Amino acid sequence: MKAETIFLLTGNKFSNAISAWASARAGEVVQVSDKIPDFFDRTDSLLIFNQNQELTQDIQDIKKAYDKQQKPVHKIDINGTLMVGVANLDLWVETNKCRRILVLGAEELATNINLERYSNS
Repeated sequence: MKAETIFLLTGNKFSNAISAWASARAGEVVQVSDKIPDFFDRTDSLLIFNQNQELTQDIQDIKKAYDKQQKPVHKIDINGTLMVGVANLDLWVETNKCRRILVLGAEELATNINLERYSNS
């Protein structure tokens, strides 16, 4: 996966944990606030990392905004099979021609041991 820009939320533990991963997969990494207008118009897709398919209310609200505008959304369960998750992510990016991706994840994912597996893949 190589995107033009990856957007991460400022001051978010999850965002801090994957910043190196994001830098390796995009030409530019941009920190944005958690206010939708700060990133919604500048992004073309949404990537959500989660554990056991659980999403916080904030992430669900952002996902609804992307769904309403028919912008591509993809979810990765970090407790799932690594190779399937990585392959599906690459396919999703290629199929939807995702160039400017907002990447979200709940703060508690930063301490999930499986996040490191994705970060190193």
